[in-house]
Amino acid sequence: MSLNNYKYVGLVGCYTKAGQADPFEATLGGVPHDRTLVGEGVIAIGVDDDGRLSYLNDGAPVITAKELENPSYLTILENVESEEGGVVVCVVSELEEGKWQPFRVSASNDDGATIRAKPAGAPMKSGGEYPCHITSARVVGFDGESKATSLLFICNYGEQEGVLSIFSSHDSAFKPEAKFMFGDGSKADLNRQQCSHAHSTSIASTCDPYSPVDICVADLGSDAIVQFSIKSGRVRETGRLAAPQGSGPRSLMFNPKYNHLAIVSLEMTGETWLIRRRSHDGCLEGLGSPVSILPSEWPSSDMTESQYNQGRWASDAIWSEDGKYVYAAARLHDSISVFELKYRVDKYRDNTVVAEGLELVQRISTEGRTPRCLCMSDCGQFLLVAHQHSHDVSSFERNEVNGKLALVDRITLPNAACIKLIRADKL
Repeated sequence: MSLNNYKYVGLVGCYTKAGQADPFEATLGGVPHDRTLVGEGVIAIGVDDDGRLSYLNDGAPVITAKELENPSYLTILENVESEEGGVVVCVVSELEEGKWQPFRVSASNDDGATIRAKPAGAPMKSGGEYPCHITSARVVGFDGESKATSLLFICNYGEQEGVLSIFSSHDSAFKPEAKFMFGDGSKADLNRQQCSHAHSTSIASTCDPYSPVDICVADLGSDAIVQFSIKSGRVRETGRLAAPQGSGPRSLMFNPKYNHLAIVSLEMTGETWLIRRRSHDGCLEGLGSPVSILPSEWPSSDMTESQYNQGRWASDAIWSEDGKYVYAAARLHDSISVFELKYRVDKYRDNTVVAEGLELVQRISTEGRTPRCLCMSDCGQFLLVAHQHSHDVSSFERNEVNGKLALVDRITLPNAACIKLIRADKL
């Protein structure tokens, strides 16, 4: 079958070792699941016009565990030019000796249906321990010239402290640019917050390519959102927003349409939090109290889930492409809560969008166990979920009018940790 039969190609990073990224592993033996299944690397799947899923390459990994162990997260650099075509995909290896590596991913010229990945550079040290997140941005003027530079931001979760590492791409070659250590944790939870844990990064988009770029890091260990600014090749910390004590900020994403707004997933309290950048000084502030992503009075004391931090284990939180809806995943409850952004337009402030809160419109089962990563298609039609402990990926169709989800399909992928989508015609 040709790639012409698919709207998207999904690249799924899978843990190649058992018992990974589970905070209950040491004390409770981990969340129950089939431990005989482990991932084989990065797997390519096809997503058709209806959201149905199929294996590409007959399910064989495009990047094997032998090439890169524990490839738990990846980012796609669509604008890096190459005579070979395709895209550059940068993948982290979530191990104590953290590494990452770029690959050139493209469709085979032979049949147009096989996805291949070739190393686009040697493995590089990630700058810390257990890198768990990688993202990228194009920044104009970073090297003092007018052309855009691709920057990579890697969050190293760390055993001793969380570390943000920044790399730049020059003529398809990557080099380290900066590294920031986050130090001690909040110690609100002595089991998980003795030290900082950098978990994810989000970039605030801007209409002006020459203006400073804001990046923010969710630090689960210190209960903080750490803010940085990039301008003229310099990266500096500009502020910190304190999250509620013991909440554990995990996932962070700026609104794709209203870039002064962002959503934060609070892993340890099972909540999501709407925040904003203030217009007068660019600093972050919370908008009201965090909102629970769990049903009230769940779990009951006799349920197995209650022994795992009272059932509170949030994972990803993302915006819809139109910026109107938030999708927040809850592990253990294995659900997605859909929230509508409530706002008003202030005509006296250049029609600024003023956020007023989040309103729950749906809570739906993810149809799997331990939803670790959510991915929205750029057309806004589909949402895909990587399930770590039921070993699969599920696809949902999204109603663009009311934001609600409906299950379409599932496909088996052991220890699925992350999924990213690329339009098939770009390969």
